[in-house]
Amino acid sequence: MEDILGLIEKINSGSFPKKFPHFGGANLIITDDPNRNFHKGDLVIFSEHASALSWLVVELKRIYDSKLNSLNKYDFYPNIGELIQSSVNANDDLFETMLFVMKKIEEEWGDE
Repeated sequence: MEDILGLIEKINSGSFPKKFPHFGGANLIITDDPNRNFHKGDLVIFSEHASALSWLVVELKRIYDSKLNSLNKYDFYPNIGELIQSSVNANDDLFETMLFVMKKIEEEWGDE
């Protein structure tokens, strides 16, 4: 829970990196490069905020790593991508998107 609260604080204060390696793995790709290669079945999120969103995915991985394994990571990461996409489609800004994703992942993956 402390990790989640710390992450929310970083997001609310804008204390996340503006440049961060773009995420690619477990059927999820986050990029701002329209020429980025991907495989059939990958969920590809094209965003001008690819760095910040990739940072969020890596932070969520760090927080929930003890619950992830070689099978469920193929649910975890695409689920994050679907949440990002639905928030972007709703015209949410970057902060709203990040907080929405965190809330939904915490509901599904957090401790009861």
